[in-house]
Amino acid sequence: MNLSQNSKIWIFQSTRNFNSDEITEIESTLDAFMQEWNAHGAKLTAAYAIPYDRFIVLAVDENIEPASGCSIDSMTRIIKALEEKYKFGLLNRMLVSYKIDDEIITLPLNEFKQKVKNNEIPEHASVFHNGITKLNEFEEGWELPLEESWVKSLLVTS
Repeated sequence: MNLSQNSKIWIFQSTRNFNSDEITEIESTLDAFMQEWNAHGAKLTAAYAIPYDRFIVLAVDENIEPASGCSIDSMTRIIKALEEKYKFGLLNRMLVSYKIDDEIITLPLNEFKQKVKNNEIPEHASVFHNGITKLNEFEEGWELPLEESWVKSLLVTS
């Protein structure tokens, strides 16, 4: 994304990959939304990405114009509309995604934590940190190896 490194971001994950028709519709929906997105009448400088055909990342350059509560609500309505149509799980914040080789697995948080504690997730897996809120953090630490991620406190060391 070609925005300021301290741009505000929101990450929405799906429980499965989007197919090509869904990606086309998501892009069309987000393109139209980006043209209209504003905060109290001031157009927001914003961008989006769809990493791994599974996540939707929205960003606003708050150096130019900060997002307002109303603008965040309008973004949430767009995501909710996509969720209602496709049942992606986009608004479920109690899910965790991790990647092994080229496969992304999404589990409920409690199940994920149990797998980590039981050493059932291989060391070479990478974990997505969907709670990140700044673009620079996204670019540097959204996807990290298991032992370098937010999960490291759960790892059982022998």
